[in-house]
Amino acid sequence: MQKGLTNITSATTTTLVDEDLRSSSFDSISMANTHASTAVTVELYIQDRINTVEVLSTLVNLAQPGITSTTGVFDALTNVEVGDEVIFLDAEEKVLPQKESIITVVSLTSATECELSSIVIVPNDSVATFSQLEKAYIIKTDIPAQTTLVLDDTPTINNKKSTLKLKTTSSGLAIFNPLSVIIT
Repeated sequence: MQKGLTNITSATTTTLVDEDLRSSSFDSISMANTHASTAVTVELYIQDRINTVEVLSTLVNLAQPGITSTTGVFDALTNVEVGDEVIFLDAEEKVLPQKESIITVVSLTSATECELSSIVIVPNDSVATFSQLEKAYIIKTDIPAQTTLVLDDTPTINNKKSTLKLKTTSSGLAIFNPLSVIIT
């Protein structure tokens, strides 16, 4: 997104500042929840482009032979998000090579199941390590219905090393009830 208006109509993560967008500084960010009765949770954060942090190490949890598709079932997926990278290790903690060098989470289908970006072949009880790019939160809060949150002291983003993202969570977001974001 560049300076201007965008309407977010679903629970999603929106990139506000990125190297490709050629924008790095702005005066303010205004977020207006237009829903009549439902709050929206917003997480505004700077995401590093290089440094990663491990968010979970868990076991593959399937009947033999393990995973042989893009669907993975694990003991847990706590704190795992779409876009996270996953590496599979054997019992001796050696990396299990895959056809694709980078495997990412495409979607979370339950608390223990996700879709991966590529077919993986790993035995049951292999260790899956999930990691994501580091985040520095600017604000993480609920915006009540029919309320506008204005941030007028926003940081300058080094768009070569970082991106500015806005994650929204709400069952009330829709085409007729968006979160209106204005960057000036």
